[in-house]
This record gives sequence, C-alpha cells and structure tokens, in this order.
Amino acid sequence: MFPCTWAFNYRAFLACFIFAVTVFGQPAALTYDPSPFNFIGTIDDLTLDTAGGVLAGGTITVNGITVTVPKNLLVTLPSVSVAWSELFDGGVPSLPLLGSVSWEATIFGNVVRGERIAGLIYIAQETTQLLQGFITSINMTTGHFHVSDLDCVLNDPLGRFGPAYTAHPLWTVDPDNPSVRSSTGFPLCIPRNSTDPECPLTNRPTDGNGNALTTFTFNDPASISAGDPDPRIMVPLVVGDYITFSGTKVAGGLLAVYSLEANLGIYTAPGTKPAYITVEAAQYAIVVPDPTVEVGETRATALATDPSTLIQWFAIDVNPCTGKSTERNLLLVKPRTAAPRGKTVFRLSKTDASPATRQVGFRYSTGTQPGPRGIIAGQFIQPVFDYVFPELVSFGSPEVPNQFDLMPYLASGSGPFVPGNLLSPPMASPTIVRQLSPWPGNLKPGAVACPTITPTSSSASSASATGSTTESAEPSASATVSSPAPSASAGGPQVIQILAATTQNVRGTITTSVNATTSSLTAQLFLAIAGGDAVSPQPMSNLGGGLFTMSITTKTKPTSVTVTSSEDATPVTQTL
Repeated sequence: MFPCTWAFNYRAFLACFIFAVTVFGQPAALTYDPSPFNFIGTIDDLTLDTAGGVLAGGTITVNGITVTVPKNLLVTLPSVSVAWSELFDGGVPSLPLLGSVSWEATIFGNVVRGERIAGLIYIAQETTQLLQGFITSINMTTGHFHVSDLDCVLNDPLGRFGPAYTAHPLWTVDPDNPSVRSSTGFPLCIPRNSTDPECPLTNRPTDGNGNALTTFTFNDPASISAGDPDPRIMVPLVVGDYITFSGTKVAGGLLAVYSLEANLGIYTAPGTKPAYITVEAAQYAIVVPDPTVEVGETRATALATDPSTLIQWFAIDVNPCTGKSTERNLLLVKPRTAAPRGKTVFRLSKTDASPATRQVGFRYSTGTQPGPRGIIAGQFIQPVFDYVFPELVSFGSPEVPNQFDLMPYLASGSGPFVPGNLLSPPMASPTIVRQLSPWPGNLKPGAVACPTITPTSSSASSASATGSTTESAEPSASATVSSPAPSASAGGPQVIQILAATTQNVRGTITTSVNATTSSLTAQLFLAIAGGDAVSPQPMSNLGGGLFTMSITTKTKPTSVTVTSSEDATPVTQTL
C-alpha cells in the first residue's frame, strides 16, 4: 500500500510531499550515446563465441563490467597480437594460473546503444610488473636462471635467445626484434652449453682480472680475427649482470620471461653492419578536426648501438585485403652522441601523422642485414601500445567517442590472418581479418569488399619504401617557399627544384622538412643538411610524379639544405 494518504491534512500532505520528492524527484544528468570508455582492471571472466570461427569474438568482464569483444578484433599481448579465440582451449580461457594471479586488461571502446563494445584490447598478467636484480645463477642445460630466489626462464618457443621453452607460446619473447637485449639494443642470449657457437662465452669481453665488461664497443666486422668478439653473434648473459625484466607466472613458481634488458652499454663500430635498435616507447595521436578537443602528440624513443647513423621512423600501413605492408616515413633523427649515448627521440609535436597504424618501425638509414638466429639487424618493429585519443578542453561537455573509424586496420581490416601462436601451423586457406563486428561506434564505416586472394607476407621488413610518404613538420616562421615546380617529364635535362624548406623547434630539437621535385620520373632525390649537426645525403621519400619529401631532426639548426639526384643533375642548395 502506498505509504501516504491524500487526506487534506497539512502534516500528512507535507510528509507525503517530502517522500515523493525524495523517491521520485531525484535530479539526473542527461546521458548521451555513443560515449567512450577506457578500462584498466582485473579480468573476471572471458567468453568465446565458439561458433564464430577463428576470428570469433565474445565477451570480457573487467572488475564486474562486461564488454563485448567484436569479431575480427586482434588482442595485443606483450610481444604478439592474437585472435580472441587463441586465448581459449576448447572454449575455456587458457591464461596461465587464471584465478590465482592477477590477469589484467586495458580496453578502449564505446558504449553504443547501451552496449559496451571494445575497439582495442591489451592483455597481460600483472600489467605493471617490472622486476630488477642481479643474475645469481644460470643453468645452461635447461636455460633457467635465478634472480635471488626467483626461478626464471626465457619464454622463447623458437629458441632465438637460448634453449627453447614451448609451454606458453602466446606469452613469448619477441622473436624478430632484440627483446632480450642490452640497454642499447644489442641482442643477448643464454648459452645452450659451454661451447655454444651461437652464444659463445668468448663474445663477452673481460678485463684484466677476467671480469665480464659491462661497457664496450665492437670492432668493425671486416677487421676482426677468428676468436675475437663479433657483433654478428649475440652476447651471453653472465652471473652478476643487473637486469630489468617482466614475465608471466606459470606453474611451479616459474617466471616465463618475455622481456629482459641488461644494464650493459654495448655499441657497434660507427657506420658498420650489423647495428641494432631497440624501442622504449611509441605513442600515436588520433587527430580529429574538432576545436573543442585537445590533440595529443605522436612521438617515440629508441636506443641505438650505432649513434653515428640516422634512424628513420615509419608507420606501417596495411592493405585490408592482401595484408601487404607499405611504409610511410614519419621522421629521420640522428641519435645522441653524448650521454645517454645512442638515445633517439622522435617528436612530431602537433603534426598530423594520420592514419594511425597497428605497428610502427625504426630502421637505420644504412639499411638492414640478417642478424643472429633470425633477428633482422638494423630495424625494430613495434606494436603501438599507446594511442592518444582526443581529450576535452571544456569540462562538462559530452565526452568525445573514441574514433576507431580513423584507424584503418580496425575500420577496413588488415588482410589474411596470421596466428599469433608461433608454434601454430600455417592456415590451409586464408581467413581475412575484416572490419570489427559489431562496430564500436555510431556510424559504421563502409566495408571493403575483398576478392579471393593468395596470402602475402605482412612483415614490414618486406615492404618497399618506394612510394611511401613522409609527414612534414608544421611550417614555422623561418620557412622559405619557392615558386611552383615544373611538371615532371620523361625527357630533357633533369631539373631539381626545392619547393619548400622549413625548420621547427620542438622542445630543444630542430626538425627540418624539405619538399622537392625533379623533372625526371626515374630519378631518386637525396637530402643533405649543413651546419653543426651535418647530415650526409639521405634518400628522400618518393610521393610519385617527381615529388619527394623528407624530415630530419637534429640538435642544432642547419644553415642550409642540399638536394641531389641519382641521375646527372645540378645539386640545388637553399640557405635556411
């Protein structure tokens, strides 16, 4: 029975009015749809649509909140990207020690018509885990090593960096990059025995007392003799090395390590190969043309064993049907030669580097070569773990939905699916990773219709730089712009013209951007800069039609830029 009677009595009326306002008249804010969310929390449950095939979705529950995992979403793990179905065995989640240790997820998504739908998912055990200490013992037979009382093993299914460990292949080391490394990126290893030719103890120089060195520079491989330390071979870890590492707890109290950095300053001879790169961080800003939001910065930090050689940072665009990769140059930077020697900082400031990609790459301007045990020396391919979505500048305004439509690999797909499990056999027939479904946004982008295809390698190392583009820095007040260029033609003497040369100061470094053209359709243009940090001629990115572009970052402002050609043409110099 309703607790108030509507008798015309003042006290009864007042009591009833107060009750009605309290129960039925509470103020509420207007909600809006779609709305964004970003969860970082503990995984309570995972489910799989078992009838949906290898690219099926499901649900993930984080701290009591359930999120839809759309079909075609690839989950980023510490070293690989996997289909949602790869996290299950017979429809049951197969995360090691799930329920007894903390498994955590970072999820970006939108609430669409009341449903929480993920666009990006990252999963790791104890996401913030970062351990440090001295190696106290190494077992060459098993590959196990101890840091105090903690039993560790490199989670290395392919045996790149030591004895193979195959029990948990999804939580692997990165097999293509030096993920077991010195601070400068040189690949390290656990010897398989005392005479392991691919991880010889002799490749770790010692001092006069027989103590392993922690800082040294390899000689030019062309000048070394048999038995000398060789940069073409990994350097062994030894007892007493101080390491920073992360891994996955598995049965028996073992930590299966997927990332290890030893506090070693190992360098390679200037200008020689092989040389190595490692990446500390890479973030990609999602840019929208909306004055009510603040756009983040696209930037990265790398470390190099050869500080004398420029490093090119590039985005990796992927054809949604074939999976073919195309490199899009972002910035060319010279590493630091002073402490911290080899550190390389890439900053695009507010330059729009759209579209955002799943992976970015870093490569020496001198190119790559095969490294030890299948590693590609001279480059590093890095998943983007940090997308910077636009943020409100007017508090109280509706939150801006996460713009997944600006990420082509989510909106259009990324070509033939390649299992993240390194031990999985190749798929008999290609399964195309298509647009996320259901789409985590209000308006679903147009789907791409893919013909029947033969799968191609999606490895960035096989992509050609020809035809790639480079995002130029924003023009500054010091920009000088030439008159319009003549159109390129196939005949007549070659003419080079600098269309624009700009410099921009970005937090203490100078980014020089040059656009140039040539009348020859077959020529390759090169850019050199003069000044305190002179840079020798570097190949510019070919935009097609005789147009080339390049951005180079140095510590000091150049005095001039010079563009030359691979064919017979007069160099063109412009003072800055």
